[in-house]
Amino acid sequence: MMMQLSAHSATRKAIAGALAALTLALAGCANAYGPGTTSTRSVGQASTVYTGVVTSAREVIIKPDRSIIGAATGAVLGGLAGSELGGGDKAQTAGAIGGAVIGGVAGNEAGKAVGTKRGYAYIVRFDNGEVKEIVQGADIYIQPGTPVSAIAGADGWKLIPR
Repeated sequence: MMMQLSAHSATRKAIAGALAALTLALAGCANAYGPGTTSTRSVGQASTVYTGVVTSAREVIIKPDRSIIGAATGAVLGGLAGSELGGGDKAQTAGAIGGAVIGGVAGNEAGKAVGTKRGYAYIVRFDNGEVKEIVQGADIYIQPGTPVSAIAGADGWKLIPR
């Protein structure tokens, strides 16, 4: 029985390690939200280009609404950790459920923190007189007074200095 528990525990630890590594790898691929970033859905799509001038810029923090990967990983890891508590089946089940809930919430918050990026909110006066605010990642900083091309496409709006 001791060998069986030990092998079961080792399998759980291997799964937990693999999930943690996957989360870190995917978090490293997080969107930069900048003019140099595009998604596969925008490939081959036509975008509309407007011209204008940046009238002001301010630094912002771009924060994701939620992290599905973080929440899922946290729930699995929390469930695994929680199931180790208690002596009986009911206690282990309750521990797994509690651990999954707490881990999911914590994982979601951790995933959002990893996905948080710096950016800029630009006010642009277009040549037609219209004014819009466009937020993008901090890949580049566009100085107020700079003429820009504003590209409206499948990935949203992007500003590129002309």
